[in-house]
Amino acid sequence: MCAAGREVEGMQGMDAVELPGAQVPDRFGLSAAARAAAMISREIAYADPDPLALSEFDDRLYRYATTLLSVSPTSLLGPIVGDWRRVQAALARRLSPAVHIELTRVAGYLSFYLGVLSADTGADTSARRFATLTEQFAAQLDDRLLTGTSRSLDAAIAFADGRLDAARAAAARAAAVEHPYLHGWAAAAEVTLAAAAGDESGVDAALTRLRDRPVVRGLRHPGWPAFDDVREACVVADAMARLQVPGARSAAWRAVAITTPGTLERGWALAALATTLVNHDPATAGGVLDEMVAILDARPSRLLATRVHEVLLLISSPPVDRAPRTAGAS
Repeated sequence: MCAAGREVEGMQGMDAVELPGAQVPDRFGLSAAARAAAMISREIAYADPDPLALSEFDDRLYRYATTLLSVSPTSLLGPIVGDWRRVQAALARRLSPAVHIELTRVAGYLSFYLGVLSADTGADTSARRFATLTEQFAAQLDDRLLTGTSRSLDAAIAFADGRLDAARAAAARAAAVEHPYLHGWAAAAEVTLAAAAGDESGVDAALTRLRDRPVVRGLRHPGWPAFDDVREACVVADAMARLQVPGARSAAWRAVAITTPGTLERGWALAALATTLVNHDPATAGGVLDEMVAILDARPSRLLATRVHEVLLLISSPPVDRAPRTAGAS
């Protein structure tokens, strides 16, 4: 056999990976780094969840939004915490950029849901932690809705804590995002907070923004449930009752009439009605409060429980005369 043939035969018997030039002393750790590179490459190749898993996460975000204020927190916390942990574990892997962005968005909204549930069950420390995390996830993305939703969560937590100034500032920041889907919630928060602070001009301005909210149909969004006419009626009735505006009782009756029995919306409508009755028909106001307590037994809510306490204080206190008001909320 000629020399060239013997060389070819020798090459065929070699390991194609370990060429002669690769057999050098590994003084610089090159071989170890190469083995690590292979492992990292495989991690990147298999790190992304499959497209179906991502689609299911998106569907679950929407379902959580639609049940956030209607299902008991004890029924929601387990599934949401489980999803939150799975997403956090996935984010710790070497994801592709597109999937990392999508899972960061999912993590932001799951943190938001846990923040809302924490605030409404009195777990203040947990609420603030999830709110901070939601804000951090929003800061990583160019997502106006998540940014505004995060700020609205800050407002809700501050309101639950009784920090009205901080709550109003956070609600104003949420409104400043100017996302069409969030517009109604941000304006409603400003109405409620201004009424709780006794700021009548602030209520008027916020009511104008609420009534001018854009119509958003046909799209599924995570975060808060869709803001509709029922929620608007409850917000308006609550503000009118707090400020003792003429027509407040009629607004409260209308809100009661269009809400579903046993829901938090019915509870807020009843709170408005009880507020208008305490000085005129305490017995009926007491019956209304009994219905609110029954709602709270089925769907606990710290904010609604606080409103019940406020109405009870009104019943036990002497009536306060206020000058009738005709502008704005009527």
